[in-house]
Amino acid sequence: MKLDPIIESGMNFGPYPEGHCFYIEKSKTYQAIQADVKMAEFLLLPDLNKASVWIVEAKSSSPRPETQPNFDEFIQEICDKLTNAMALCIATCLKRHASTYDELPVTFQSLALEKTEFRLILVIKGHRNDWLPPLQDALKKALKPTVQTWKLSPTSVVVLNDTIARSQGLIR
Repeated sequence: MKLDPIIESGMNFGPYPEGHCFYIEKSKTYQAIQADVKMAEFLLLPDLNKASVWIVEAKSSSPRPETQPNFDEFIQEICDKLTNAMALCIATCLKRHASTYDELPVTFQSLALEKTEFRLILVIKGHRNDWLPPLQDALKKALKPTVQTWKLSPTSVVVLNDTIARSQGLIR
């Protein structure tokens, strides 16, 4: 059974097979703590045979690096959303939010967190390919403490446009 697609920033993500996706931004867990806590859109298990959680944030546009201070504020906002979503995912899996643990699909509840890889993904609708590298570099730099603290892969921070996201199966 496939769930309804997630519509964010003018893009249709999914639908994904049941148990593969957790719409964390709409979860009861997030609703209970949302004041002053920015959150990414959803969590995705792209392949149930691999311990990997993709944390996805979607945007309809992005400032360019030369657009200061808006660019730095944008990067910080994305950084906050992705790290908060990863932390809330782990906290919920560890039953720190016991009252809403049951809303997690069983596939997330059974994650072996010590072996799980996380990918922090930003998808920007209509973004030109040649605009992606400077944005990815800035986001990687801002997320470096998170990547190092959690010992994530050097390729764990990803910036895509809707065309590339579609080719990778994120957008249908």
